[in-house]
Parts: sequence; C-alpha cells; structure tokens
Amino acid sequence: MNKDSKRYFSNLKLFIPIRGKNEQHLLENIKFRLDELNESNPHVKYEQICQELGAPQEVSSEYLYNMDTEYLVKRLRVSGYIRKAFIAFLIALVITVSVRSLYLYRLYQECKNEIIVYEEEYIE
Repeated sequence: MNKDSKRYFSNLKLFIPIRGKNEQHLLENIKFRLDELNESNPHVKYEQICQELGAPQEVSSEYLYNMDTEYLVKRLRVSGYIRKAFIAFLIALVITVSVRSLYLYRLYQECKNEIIVYEEEYIE
C-alpha cells in the first residue's frame, strides 16, 4: 500500500468506534479493495480512493447506520465499561504509587536523621 492508501485506512479505523468480528471483516474487505486499487494503479491518490470507495466518514457512517442497533449499543456499552475500568485501574495505581513514595520518603528522612554525622566527645 502506498502512503495515501495507508492514510485512508487509518482514517477509516478512526471513524469506527468499536472493534468486533464484523468490524474486522469490514476492515479486511476495505484493505483488500485498497490492495486491488494499488495493484491496478500504484500511484493512486487519496481523492481517487475516496471516489472509488467513498470517504472514510461516509463508509463508517453507512456501516453504523446499517448495523443492528442492539449490537451497536451492546458493543459501545462494553467498550465504555472497559474504558472506565482502565481509568479506575490507573487512578488506583497512581494513588498506590503516591502512598508508597510518601512512605519511602518518610523512611528516608528517619534514616537520615538517625545517621551520626558528627560526634561530640567530652573529656573530663
């Protein structure tokens, strides 16, 4: 694939919000069509690809429009749960690392205060 084909394919992937088996088949079919276009015309431009296959926004909106609504809602809900779980995990990780760092810093301060830097000796 040339540079414009890769750009078209990456733009198309941006506009498809979910990744299931059906979406993977769609992307494979589009990639196959892009390969065919590149074989017939190795220097195909982005505008020519859009004329042949349709703009990435149009392809994704048409696909989502024809998709079963229940399937779409279910997939979006699952991806939302995964995103929220990932964010919760990151927040918990940041809190854990912060508490651990604070504990280690306080331990460092205690050790630093207990080290004898100089010693006074009185002779009587």
